[in-house]
Amino acid sequence: MAAPTKGNTSNANPTPGSNSHSITHNQNAGTNKLLVVFVTMSNASSRTYTGATYGGVAMTQLYQINRGGLSQRMVCYHLESPADGNNTLKITFNGNQWNPISIHARSFTESGGVGSSLRTGGQATPHSGSIIVEKDSLIMLTSCSVNQILTQQIPTGTNRTFTTHNTNRQVATGAISANAGHLAGGVSLRATSTFGNLTLDRTEIKGLSSSSASQGNFFTMFM
Repeated sequence: MAAPTKGNTSNANPTPGSNSHSITHNQNAGTNKLLVVFVTMSNASSRTYTGATYGGVAMTQLYQINRGGLSQRMVCYHLESPADGNNTLKITFNGNQWNPISIHARSFTESGGVGSSLRTGGQATPHSGSIIVEKDSLIMLTSCSVNQILTQQIPTGTNRTFTTHNTNRQVATGAISANAGHLAGGVSLRATSTFGNLTLDRTEIKGLSSSSASQGNFFTMFM
C-alpha cells in the first residue's frame, strides 16, 4: 500500500555528566505514529541503559548490545502512538555518564511498526550485510568504528545521508532508505570507513502493506 511517511529528526552528541540526558523532539501529527531512537555511548564496560521515555511515557527497548572491542554500548528504543508536538525524550543510565553519547530520534506516520532487526559486529571495510523485509518497508542503518565512516548504503551501491557523532569512536546514525520503500524479500546493505573494522546494525520500519500492520505493531528481533 505505502511506505511509512518520514517525519522530524533530532540529533544530539552531548556529554551528560549525570545518570540521564534529555532533549526535545517534535513528533509529527498523523495516524499510525512511530518514534524510533538510536543511542551509542562509550564506557560500555561500566555503563548500561536503564530506559527511555518520551513525554513521560516509557519506550520499548528493541535491543541493547555491548560492542566490547570498541568500548561502546548501542541501544534502540521505539514507541507507538507517541504524543504530538514538542516533548522531552529522556535517556537514563545506571550511573553518571561522563563520556560522550550519540542520540538520533526519528518520527514516522503511516507506519506498521518496527520489524526485523539484525546486528553485525566489527568487520573490515567494506562491511556488507542484508536484511529480509516486508513490502514497502524502510531500513535504518547505524555503524560504529574507530575510523571515519564514509558511506551507509541502502541498498548496496546507493549512499544515504547520515549524521556523524563522536563518542570517542565514530558513529554514523540516521541513514534511511529512500521514500519509496523496498519490495518484500532480502535487501543487501553496506557500510564503509577509511580503513579498519566497523559495525553494521540494520532495523526495518514497516509500511502499512503488511497484514499485521493495520491495527497493531508486531516486533521481531534477530540477534
